[in-house]
Parts: sequence; C-alpha cells; structure tokens
Amino acid sequence: MNSLAKLFSNSSLTRQVMEVSPSAVVVADHAGTILFANENVRHWFGYARSEITGSALDGLLPEISQRDEHAHSAHAMAQAAIGMEQGGPQRVVCKDGSEIVVDVTLVPVEEQSESLILANFSKSDSGTLDGQRLESERFDAIAKMISGLAHESRNALQRAVACLDLLELDFSESDRHLELSRKIRRSLSDLLENYDEVRRFAAPITLSRTATHLAPLCQSVFDELQMKCDAWANRIEILGGDADDDLACVDRGKFQEVFHQILDNAFDQPHGRVNIRVRHDRTTIRNQAAVRVCIHNDGQPFYTEALVRAFEPFYTTKQHGTGLGLSIGRRIVEAHGGQILARNPDAGGAEIEFVVPRDVPQLDQAQRAAMAFPVAD
Repeated sequence: MNSLAKLFSNSSLTRQVMEVSPSAVVVADHAGTILFANENVRHWFGYARSEITGSALDGLLPEISQRDEHAHSAHAMAQAAIGMEQGGPQRVVCKDGSEIVVDVTLVPVEEQSESLILANFSKSDSGTLDGQRLESERFDAIAKMISGLAHESRNALQRAVACLDLLELDFSESDRHLELSRKIRRSLSDLLENYDEVRRFAAPITLSRTATHLAPLCQSVFDELQMKCDAWANRIEILGGDADDDLACVDRGKFQEVFHQILDNAFDQPHGRVNIRVRHDRTTIRNQAAVRVCIHNDGQPFYTEALVRAFEPFYTTKQHGTGLGLSIGRRIVEAHGGQILARNPDAGGAEIEFVVPRDVPQLDQAQRAAMAFPVAD
C-alpha cells in the first residue's frame, strides 16, 4: 500500500477526522484529480464517493477553470488553491446539474512528499444573501423605471383627461359620446393604477410591526371592498378558536394590502354572490409559534397551471389587471418570515393560506381591546 493509499484507508486518523467533519471535504492531487471525498459530498451535492473519485475538481468548481480558460488545469488549480486559502463563496455544480453557492476554502498541503489540495465546503447564508441582494437591486431598478414612466405618463394622461373635460361640455346626458368619453376616462384611470401597482410591487418592503388581530383587519378590508365594488350580496364568515388565535406582530398596513389582494381576487367572480370563509388558528413555522389564516371562497377553483404559478409576477388568467396582486401579497408575507400557498379544497372553490410568526409580547386586556378595535383618528 503506497503512502497516499494509507492516508485514505479506513483506519487512518486523517480519514476519520475528515469523515466526521461537519463540512464537505474533498482532497485532490496537484493536477486537480479528486482522490477522496467524505460522506457530506454525497449529502450536499449528490455525488457518491465512487462517482466523484478520479474526476476533476474543477468539474465541481466551474469558476476556477473559468478564471483562465487557456491555462493548464494543473496550473489553474494550483493558483486557485493559493488564492483561496481565506475561502469565499463559490458556485458548486451538483449531480443533477443544479448549482448552489457555498463557502469554499482551497488549501495546498504537502503530505508524504505529495502535493495535495484540500477543498473544504461549508454552508453559509452567502448564497441566500446574494440572492436577496440581487432581487432587491432588481426590484429597485424596476421601481425607479416605473416611477419615471408613471411620472411622465401621468402628465400626458392628465392632459388627456383635461381634453375629455372640454369635450364633455359639448355633450348632453343623452349623448352616446358622453358614455364613450367616460369609458375612456376609466381606461386612463386603470392605466395609472397599473403603473402604481407595479411600483408598489417593486418598492422595498420596510416593516413597522405592531401586535395586530388579523381577523378584524380582514373584516375591515372586506367591508371596504364590499362598498367599493357595490357587492352587497357577498358574505364573509370568520371562524376561530381562542380570542388570541389571530394575534401576530405584523405591519398592519402591509397586511391590509395582503387581505385586499386576496379578497379582491375572491370578489372577481363571473357569477353573482360570493361566500368567503376565513379560519384562523395557532400553528408553528420553523419551530416558532405562528398564526395560520385560511381564506376560502366558493367561486371558481384555481386552474391547474394557476395553482403552480398564482404567486408569479405578472401571471394572470384575467383580461384585466397586472397579475401582481398575489405576488405583492407573497412578498409581504415572506418579509414577515411567513409562507403563503394556494389550493383547491375538496369541498370546491379556491383557498389561500398563509402562516406568519406570532412574535407577540405579553399584553394587558386594554391593549388587546385597542388592537381588536382600533380608534379612528
């Protein structure tokens, strides 16, 4: 048995240390050929030890070979190991072809007169943080673009509305052109609302949390929509257990928006009356106490495709609107550390469920009453 074989034998102390490491560990020779991989390599990246042994390390780490496409692989690997001793986020190619970002440290070592490369892979939040940063930058760019478009468009649309005002002075109430003018006015208003919805979707979410009863908040949004849509036949029923089952520390204004988007979708049904049932109870999310709210309507169920894509930006099955309503709701719920999903219950209709952490401090009875029935300014 040669020196390297002894190094990676089952009885070797070096191997045992690498096997119990909480990180994924790979050892390669000076040319970058993988000689050893511990069990975490399979758990994290999907490669069995027999599959990855003998393959190239830069197959796992594509950014290394991309640094100098014309360099000899051994030279590139050696230079990478020297330059990455402090570690840093790197893309790793998994067996299924997907890529994840982990912290990678490459260390050149000398063992039994052999030049080796020790690659240590450790999970961190860097991939998540990078994704969140990129998403934030993208939303910020969209918000700036839409704000600029809305500003310029608003000026043009206001001029168009002013022209309609002048035209309508020449129309009598019975003139069919008056109704056409009013339809144009409503269309211009819809266009501005679409700009505003895109701007709100892209705007950064800043939370101002207060302990809030979600059930009465949902009821108040329903009442507003009922008046706005002249939908007096619609009904809502709110079901819950204990008085504080719906209590969570959330941004009240933001959750008004969540309820508005969900209920507005429920109101938009081809038939007349819509019955809405809201259930709330206690649950957990990521080992934290949480509130679950289910909002069911007896209208049309989600299409099969919509069940998967309901929360995608700009996805809609309607002839009007931007398709951003539920996307806005999802961003708000996730900003609170929660989750939201759509489903079609066996009983029929459609249902949206969200879960948010409670994070509620101890409150006295007067404070609870004030939250349930906020005093108007």
